Amino acid sequence: MSEHKAKLLNNPYGQFAYENFRASRKAFADKSSVIEDLEDGNMTPFPVLLRPRRFGKSTFVHMLKCYYDVSYKDRFEAIFANTAIYKTRIAKPPRSEENEEIEWHSNYHVLAFDFSGISGKDSDTLVDSFIVAVNTGIIDFMARYPDFVFNPSETEKKTPSGFIKSFINAYKLYPGKKNLYLMIDEYDNFANNLLSEDLELFKAITGTGGFIKDFYAAIKEGTGTCIAKTFITGVSSVSLDSLASGFNITLNVTSFACFNEYAGFTEAELAELIPQLVDTDKIGISSDEIIARMKPVYDGYCFSPEAESTVYNSSMCLYYLNTMRRIGRYLPPEKYLDPASDHDGSKLQQLFNISDKRLCDEITEIYLNNELFFLDKLAENINLNKDSQYNRTQLLSMMYYLGYLTIAREASDDSAIALKIPNLYMSRLFAQCVANLRFNQSAFTDPALDITALVKNNDDISSFTDSCTEFLSGILTNQVLTHMTEMALNLTLYTKLNSTGVIAEMQKSLRITGEGEKYADLVITVNKGKANECIYLIELKYTAKNDAKESRIRSLAKEASNQVLEYSTAMEFRNKLVKSYAMVFAGPECVYCQQQNG
Repeated sequence: MSEHKAKLLNNPYGQFAYENFRASRKAFADKSSVIEDLEDGNMTPFPVLLRPRRFGKSTFVHMLKCYYDVSYKDRFEAIFANTAIYKTRIAKPPRSEENEEIEWHSNYHVLAFDFSGISGKDSDTLVDSFIVAVNTGIIDFMARYPDFVFNPSETEKKTPSGFIKSFINAYKLYPGKKNLYLMIDEYDNFANNLLSEDLELFKAITGTGGFIKDFYAAIKEGTGTCIAKTFITGVSSVSLDSLASGFNITLNVTSFACFNEYAGFTEAELAELIPQLVDTDKIGISSDEIIARMKPVYDGYCFSPEAESTVYNSSMCLYYLNTMRRIGRYLPPEKYLDPASDHDGSKLQQLFNISDKRLCDEITEIYLNNELFFLDKLAENINLNKDSQYNRTQLLSMMYYLGYLTIAREASDDSAIALKIPNLYMSRLFAQCVANLRFNQSAFTDPALDITALVKNNDDISSFTDSCTEFLSGILTNQVLTHMTEMALNLTLYTKLNSTGVIAEMQKSLRITGEGEKYADLVITVNKGKANECIYLIELKYTAKNDAKESRIRSLAKEASNQVLEYSTAMEFRNKLVKSYAMVFAGPECVYCQQQNG
């Protein structure tokens, strides 16, 4: 008898051509219901929707293109059958007061631009690259409409504004013209990259007289004649001022509750996708358990204070599920992160580089105290042509747009928006950036931590704790100790341990039966892959030296002991040699270290 083999769909990781998903048997989350919100009578016809990288924006744009463009009319049924928008608008079309069917689909000509590939080291090469992107979109349009005649002059093709004006003028004379829908995907990608590399060049192209404003001014002019709607996506609002200056009828709808889930995966969508992408019977773990393990790593993003749910980073999820399917066994999500997001940590560092040091200190202090970030409102247009550095609102807003922070619904109200770190992945990026900001890396060279007792699997690790005290006493000045927190202590030791050759994990996600997700302060694995492989599970507590009364030490020790004993029962530690310790620091000194046996 042949072994059972699940009939799975293909994983769409890294692909966004929506029109091919059905034909190539790719699984996808149905986002078509969002079209209802775009077509609401009170919605702007010129929306701008921002989301972090790798969230599925391009797939959504392709879906809109397939839905609205008349060239897809013959394939409409094959592409959209059984989707939410098909069921509500096609199978059971709503009626207007005049009892006539309202038809949105296959009723536009769509001109689509993808600006994600624009690059250049100076103004001339940037203009040339921008023109190439515009030309690519126009060629795609002409391929779908061979009877459309467009012969721009060489002069018109020399500037982006001249090129798009020439297209609009040709379209107005097009015998088959309809309403024109313009879509621009990743409007700011090249500007964001430029911002971190050459601030002066960024200002030159986005400021007054820059080619970007002229380009969008030409689009605005076209809305008076043939452009009925636009749809613009991007990552941040750092270039939105430039766009809005030329095209000031757009509206940033990023934080509208109806669009909270337009990109990324909801938990319900994941529950449908996982059985389509992974043979859970073969792997021996249910979809619900996979989601529970993915949640603290990839979930937590909220883009509106009024939103009812959070979303997962879709690219992270697809990469992880694809890897687990290929290897054929359960894998811990925190170990399999989308490599396309590797640079995210450097982007965070670049944000801090364009901010005042005192502001950076404030942000890191809030993080180390595990507190929320509050601001009056998000900055919808950030203009660095006027300011050489981010102010507080701009910096926090940029961190929100890029996905490092997200809206904390439970703490936001009419007086202020609360932001928090969305998940474990972003928390780790934050931790590394804070370590780089707070500590001179040369200070981590000497003295070395004594890990001899750990490598020998000893129960007595006093030599290790003594070396921690020596190390911390050398790098933690009185000024630093004044602002020291448990999180900062954890981060400091974690950063130091990473230079010793052991495998150190900070705030490791653990699954405790009956308790859900917990986070261990430090997990140190020694002798990895050897017969004497051992895991040291450590729960840290911190108190300032002047508060280190005996009763305080006992209380912290008891708390740490209870926590580490609970953590030692985690699924991740089954059938492994684990040694659990409660440690208490008073200032830089380790004043308590005791092994805990369950």
